[in-house]
Amino acid sequence: MLLAVTIKTEIKTMSRKVNISVDNLPDTLRGQIHGVESAIDNESLALFTDNKDVRISIENAAHGLRAYSNTFNHYDLWGRFVRSGHKKLPLEEAPKKTIITRKISEKVDGILYDGEIKITPAVVSTRKDGEDVEYLVWPSDREEKVERALIRLASKGKIVKINFKSGIQYAVVFSMNELAQELKAVGQSMPYPQIKESLEALQGSKLSFKYSATDTKNSDIDDSFYESNMNFLSSLHFSGKKGQGGNVKCVACLNAFVHNMIDNLEYKGYYFNSAQELKRGLSRWMMLRLYHLWRYAAPGKTYHFRLLSIMEKYGSIYSTDDITENKLKALRRDMTTTMKDLIEKGAISEYSITNVKDDKTGNIVDYTYEMHPSDQFCDEILALNKHNKRIEIQGGKRIVENAVLIDEDKLEEIVEK
Repeated sequence: MLLAVTIKTEIKTMSRKVNISVDNLPDTLRGQIHGVESAIDNESLALFTDNKDVRISIENAAHGLRAYSNTFNHYDLWGRFVRSGHKKLPLEEAPKKTIITRKISEKVDGILYDGEIKITPAVVSTRKDGEDVEYLVWPSDREEKVERALIRLASKGKIVKINFKSGIQYAVVFSMNELAQELKAVGQSMPYPQIKESLEALQGSKLSFKYSATDTKNSDIDDSFYESNMNFLSSLHFSGKKGQGGNVKCVACLNAFVHNMIDNLEYKGYYFNSAQELKRGLSRWMMLRLYHLWRYAAPGKTYHFRLLSIMEKYGSIYSTDDITENKLKALRRDMTTTMKDLIEKGAISEYSITNVKDDKTGNIVDYTYEMHPSDQFCDEILALNKHNKRIEIQGGKRIVENAVLIDEDKLEEIVEK
């Protein structure tokens, strides 16, 4: 018989976790709030920021060591960022069609997500020649970098639960300098105005999801679907004095989708600097994808993908695109560079490519890639899986019939299995 486990242990908190009160928040928020809980006080946030098994300080990242962060299961695998075409345009130059639509098709932890995602750009005001000029800004590589750094701060403990009069939200509390330092640590330095504009673009850009989620391990037919409309960030608040620059305090409220994923433990750990130090957007995205989906990486086990499918998921192409021979060659060149990046970073040891030909014409229409994990990556995944198992146990996801009381030594034995 399976045994339920009641954990008799304390989640160790770290000094960098914020212990904040309503008085510390911007004036624009104080009148709207009943109270605030930090990761020290809230169980869900304590689990989200618990990285005692795998943490290595960001200060050491420059020496090749690993900085821990979290990534959200299916949410971060969907093509939420714009990879090509317009990324910023004056409002008067807006095209007739501003909303970008992409397909969703992803299998994560036995659940098949199938549907579509729509991305609506933000309207951001910028000072130019002494005047305010409005621009359409689509969330792109720049915003993706800032979002990853923001979640890195949250994973380090800079996250709170705010009890608004209108409801509860999770928010990242930080200074502009703290966010700038996270970006700088992985070679992504940005001036403060660029960081602020990226945050404003994340808050103003809208996401629309409509998808089905099918349990591939369950043969029962489920025709239900899910539909959500939200912003990348729910709201954004700044406080400070003119000329403070990096000392400006910020509160970035996460959207309801991410909030629920934190509560439901629908996230996994990864090494922030290993992925984000890569210079090319496709390489960073592929590295994050491997941390998500290659959770059983081990010597002798390989990971396969089709080139056109993966480039569509990334956002370089659309399912309706006519892929010419020259376009296919260009996509292959991009992926070849990414494979070299992953080898240099120590994620994979080698890879091979197989041609996929049209049955009628014999022309090459796609490529299948097979990657072999490096010993380093296998060790990383082993440590991350152990940590994830600990979080699941402490979060009560392994619920069974009879409960027994165990201490932390016993918990360590369970995690090692």
